[in-house]
Amino acid sequence: MEISQSTSKPVPSTFRRLMAVCYRHMTTYNRNFFTNSFGVVLEPLIFFMAVGWGLASAIGSIDGVPYLVFLVPGQIMTSVVYSVAFETSYGTYFRLEMDHNYDSMMVTPLGVSDIFWGELLYVGVRAAFFSTIPLVIFGVWGLILSPWAVLVPLVCFFTAIAIGSLGLFANRLVKSLNQFNFFVSGLIAPLLFFSGTLFPIDKIPKAVAFVMAWMPLYPSINLCRMLTTGHFQPELWVTLVYVVLVPWPLGYLGVKCIRPKLIK
Repeated sequence: MEISQSTSKPVPSTFRRLMAVCYRHMTTYNRNFFTNSFGVVLEPLIFFMAVGWGLASAIGSIDGVPYLVFLVPGQIMTSVVYSVAFETSYGTYFRLEMDHNYDSMMVTPLGVSDIFWGELLYVGVRAAFFSTIPLVIFGVWGLILSPWAVLVPLVCFFTAIAIGSLGLFANRLVKSLNQFNFFVSGLIAPLLFFSGTLFPIDKIPKAVAFVMAWMPLYPSINLCRMLTTGHFQPELWVTLVYVVLVPWPLGYLGVKCIRPKLIK
């Protein structure tokens, strides 16, 4: 049964049920906020300084944009993707198979859809929040060229839902914790490296570039790059529609796919 019925109290609205799941995850995360957020914020900045400064001196600019400016959207999105991918793969697996948190949730008015949609919304909100920190830092460094960059956290919100959905797919397929190596190294890493984080995708073989252009990461990085540089390309509206709409069917399929793991 999707939602537990109660004769004494009315079932909360869908919004309240989803917010209850978000609140639960946020409360758990905030218990070790500094420890949990340290790597999310610091790693992309370290990578940016270590790789960006070195390559910038050799490359100079790409498509008329200074290389360090070109790198900014990719580093923001790298932080988002890795944090979300680990949360909805390893994190969801622990809550599902080891801690049995979802079993406890199921005795409340929450249904399966509420639990996992609430989780996807949680990673979206968290991604939007943490994307603002490197965005501000890069702005202080003078690497944000357009006020449209204030919309980057919204792009990160939608992207996090799409990537989180892939984590739910992975949970449906794995039989053990170690098998998430296939997900992280076989899917997430190629998505990041070939989706325009370090160089334009027209520099890679055309077949690979075509596939990457329709995967759920390149359009987000491309849109963020338009927002941070102010150089809007002709495909702006197609990219915008893709970024906003694609996460929802992916989320629907991800939730539907993982449902049998919870209802046995």
